[in-house]
Amino acid sequence: MESQKENTMSRLIAILAGIVVLLIAVVVAVPMLVPGNVYKERVVSLVKSQTGRDLTIGGDVGLSFFPRLAVKVEDVSLSNAPWAKNKSMASMQELRAAIKILPLFKGEVEIDNFVLVDPVIHLEVKADGTPNWQFESASAAAPAPTTTTDTSSSGSSSSSLNQIRLGDVAIKNGTATYRNAKTGQSLAFEAVNLDLSLPGLDQPFDASGSLTWNSEPLKFSLTAQRPRALTEGGPTPVEFSLASSKVEATYKGSFQAFDKMEFIGGVDLNVPSVRDLASWLGSPLPAGKGFGALAVHGEARGGGGSYNFKNAKIAFDGMNATGNVAVSTVGQRPRIKGNLDLDRVDANVYMADDSTTPASSDGGGSGGSSGGDGGWSTTPIDLSGLKAVDADISITTKELLVKAIRIGASAIDMTLNNGVLSVDLNKLALYKGAGSGSLILNGATRVPQMNAAFKIGGVEAEPLLTDAAGFKRLSGLSAISFAVNATGRSQREMISSLDGNGDVKFTNGAIKGINLAQLMRTVFTAPATGWTSGGTQDTDFSELGGTFTITRGLLTNKDLKLLSPLIRVAGSGTVDLPAQTLNYRVEPKLAATLEGQGGGEAKGIEVPIIVSGPWSKPSFRPDLASMLQNKEQTLDTIKSLKDGGGKALLNDLLGGGTQTDSTTKDTTTTTTPDDSKKVSPEDALKSLFGR
Repeated sequence: MESQKENTMSRLIAILAGIVVLLIAVVVAVPMLVPGNVYKERVVSLVKSQTGRDLTIGGDVGLSFFPRLAVKVEDVSLSNAPWAKNKSMASMQELRAAIKILPLFKGEVEIDNFVLVDPVIHLEVKADGTPNWQFESASAAAPAPTTTTDTSSSGSSSSSLNQIRLGDVAIKNGTATYRNAKTGQSLAFEAVNLDLSLPGLDQPFDASGSLTWNSEPLKFSLTAQRPRALTEGGPTPVEFSLASSKVEATYKGSFQAFDKMEFIGGVDLNVPSVRDLASWLGSPLPAGKGFGALAVHGEARGGGGSYNFKNAKIAFDGMNATGNVAVSTVGQRPRIKGNLDLDRVDANVYMADDSTTPASSDGGGSGGSSGGDGGWSTTPIDLSGLKAVDADISITTKELLVKAIRIGASAIDMTLNNGVLSVDLNKLALYKGAGSGSLILNGATRVPQMNAAFKIGGVEAEPLLTDAAGFKRLSGLSAISFAVNATGRSQREMISSLDGNGDVKFTNGAIKGINLAQLMRTVFTAPATGWTSGGTQDTDFSELGGTFTITRGLLTNKDLKLLSPLIRVAGSGTVDLPAQTLNYRVEPKLAATLEGQGGGEAKGIEVPIIVSGPWSKPSFRPDLASMLQNKEQTLDTIKSLKDGGGKALLNDLLGGGTQTDSTTKDTTTTTTPDDSKKVSPEDALKSLFGR
């Protein structure tokens, strides 16, 4: 009885084993027995019903089921949407895919290989926003079946994916394009090669490859240490690198991809030329200088459109900075906020070369403008780049360079909002003096606008004026304040529209290369031209200054004052900034006093002088008409000169020497009937000045 049962069990096991072997044989043999065309027809029909597109298989189809489910298809293409530009949405020379069957029963996915050879993919968006990957199918219109979710079993280990392994996964020589008729965006990737490696979810995932975009080859690599954490929505340590001739970047830190993308880690970025990079990315910068090499190193953290760089070290256009920067991409424009400490700021890097800069006004015979507006640049001023981003940045720098002007340690608060740049210079070290100021550049309007206001004191005038305007004839300590505004498309238009006001005061200095006393003597003899008319000596002063207003480029001064021992100068006039000419009436007074600064009103010999013409080479002449209008003062002047003491004073001051010969004495004491005639002021002046 027992042996009969054992025989029965043995036969049952043998039968079951035979069935299993038969099934295996069928699984292995059926793909060999079924013609390939059957697979093609079934696959083509299935794709048509699911997508509404035509699948074309021009080559062979290979299929096997054991020990792995594998497929190999050659010369495959999928038709595009009827409105798309390209006939095929996707095509490839060969597709190989294989997945092991037995691991599936353990909740594991083990892809033995997945290789695309020469794939070409065209993605496109219509003007109304419809993408070509939006498929139409008969089943799409059918309502989705109602399913009941068993919440008690959700999240159980029985339904979770235990493992994923990737064998040979690659893309070889791929091409991909993207066109968006709604936004105008267009991208094209060529020579795409990609290799993936994943031994398991608990082992590092590696990806490496290369592609060509916009005619530029790029290489990239990615390593994720804990892929399982990444798939479960957690962070994992990653390393990423990107290399091309336009940009090199590396990242080492943590990364979280799902639910909410976040990252934190160290970043190194090197860009040989920001200008070239922007052009390559399809956002060329306005023509000009600067925006060259950029290097960034620091700790980056970001997510949700907000990115922060802490302990950043930045090198840009030869300038070096440290600090913290935050960037937000949420909004109409990117917004930058931060604080930076720079070794220097060189504004010249971003200023256009100006071959028509006004010539030096040093009067040293070096040539210069002949007046007129030819000295101001007509190069268009383009501030449209200010609209690219918004910013709120605090900057401290050891040096600030603007043209030839060198500014020392400074603290700057800069705000850029909707194309309007506001710069507040809270601390300004300038040529041994100090000051503060503000500058506003408006690039949001059709025509650029500028507003500036500065106040400085204790500044050495000579080096400042030399660097700022090439003017080398004034020294001393200066106190300057002004507020101006201008509108224009070029430097010339800006100067022509300039409005504002200010005041200037110089103390304990000198007008270099000009002897006012000698200039007066020269002018009295004959009109003179050029700054060298005043000789080569200096005129020292204790105080020189005045206030001014500017209206449409015309500077007006009504209270010019110079205080110096033996000489007092008052004056008023205008400076035509666009034409680079001046028209001044100067009233020098020879005073018999050594009181200088704050010396008050001085009595003495006063003869007005007209200074006019181009500021690089002005002319000087006495204002005889004005003197004739004040006959009493003129006669007093002549009378004071008539006496030996007055004439001696004039001769001494003007360098003419004292005449003591007897002929002169006799001439002054002997009279004739003609000498008794009354002399008119005009005749007296002409006789006095040799006119």
